[in-house]
Amino acid sequence: MSARAWVAGSFAGALLTLPWVGVGVMHLATGRDLGGGLQPSWILMALAMVLSIARPAGPAGTVARPAALLAAAAGGALGTSFLGLLLAPAAPSLADAAFRYGKQVVQLAIMAVFLIWPALWVRGDRRWRWTARWLVAGALLQAAYGLVQEIDWYWPGPLLPALESVFTSNPAILSGSEQLHLGDALRDVPRLRGTACEPLYLGNYLLVVLPLLPLTGWGRRSRAATGVVLGLLLVLTWSRGAWLAGLAAVILAAALSGVRPGRPWFAARRWLPPLLVLALVLAVLGPERMLLPIGRLAQSFSERDWSNLTRLYSMQAAWRAFLLSPVVGVGWGQFGWHFPLLVDAAGLQSQFTWPVVNCFPLQILCETGVTGFAVFVTVTALMAREVLRRRRDPVGGPRVIACAVATAGVWLQLLTFSQYNLPHIWLAPGLLLAALADTSPTDERGGAA
Repeated sequence: MSARAWVAGSFAGALLTLPWVGVGVMHLATGRDLGGGLQPSWILMALAMVLSIARPAGPAGTVARPAALLAAAAGGALGTSFLGLLLAPAAPSLADAAFRYGKQVVQLAIMAVFLIWPALWVRGDRRWRWTARWLVAGALLQAAYGLVQEIDWYWPGPLLPALESVFTSNPAILSGSEQLHLGDALRDVPRLRGTACEPLYLGNYLLVVLPLLPLTGWGRRSRAATGVVLGLLLVLTWSRGAWLAGLAAVILAAALSGVRPGRPWFAARRWLPPLLVLALVLAVLGPERMLLPIGRLAQSFSERDWSNLTRLYSMQAAWRAFLLSPVVGVGWGQFGWHFPLLVDAAGLQSQFTWPVVNCFPLQILCETGVTGFAVFVTVTALMAREVLRRRRDPVGGPRVIACAVATAGVWLQLLTFSQYNLPHIWLAPGLLLAALADTSPTDERGGAA
């Protein structure tokens, strides 16, 4: 087996296991929680990186130089945020704060690999098809796992508990939200969460995969059938954030594609997959539950819903923390120390053991200050400009649009949560960088092996 085949195999494994965030490799191997939350995709992505020095198909500087500048700018912002530990101390000791800071920097560096390595490696039609197919295969495994969860909800058996002992073995990822909560009551409706443990994580992951279906090279019927299955899975996560971000992504896709009423995109056959998803949802829910999706969306505006209040209280504390040290922030990973000191009394019980901001851009502003937020906004603006410039390119335009829609959907949902150590979150902009850099329709070096 050649070195290139080993690299491709490792990357394929990383793509397939992206949503296996609930698997604690070290916990399974040692029987103890060592605090790392080591995920399978992390190991496989690291193996692919170690086995190969990625060589872009185009000029070496196409992605390498911008990636180096991005890494330098982000690293500088993280470095200056260390000053926040001194300017706005809240941890029990500087040693505790520094340990938390270092741990979060390492975790972010691991996520950066999922952004940079695919941006350098994915080139040419063959690799794009190969990458998209492995991503879709991973999502279809989630659909199968979701089917097991759905069946077990109504007819419990030994299969799901046995699987869950493996797929929820990562203590760093909380498993919850198994049942739909609507109004002031729990409904007898399961929220599918796959191996991602949380429905909103699974929904966020599906926002990456669905826009990339056209890149698989499969026939129209195969793509439509797969889209129906994954669309149904997205609906049955009951994740309002994923639904709304997905809707925004659809609107963006239409805008980037230049869709106008009366054009072929509006032909009846184009609406068949979403209509089939809707029909399946209604069939699964039954006539008495048909209005539940509307009620679920309306719940987003409830002032009594604790899911909403949890987010609002965390954002309130994050903004107040930002005001303590607006230039360099309070320090990367330090929000949890500040939360109980800054939140209103009513919000003290709104978080888990370690509070999170529940809005990733706000977390960047809070923990790295204006310095880090400026880097984030600048990078976002530059990528958006390149997408607008390349979207009509006859060679790579469809790839650019698909990856831009996937990235936008995922990152728009990050306005309502901030669990950033999910690798698919970083793979999406990595693939967008690859699409922006890939200027050739074919590449003989771009095979999967």
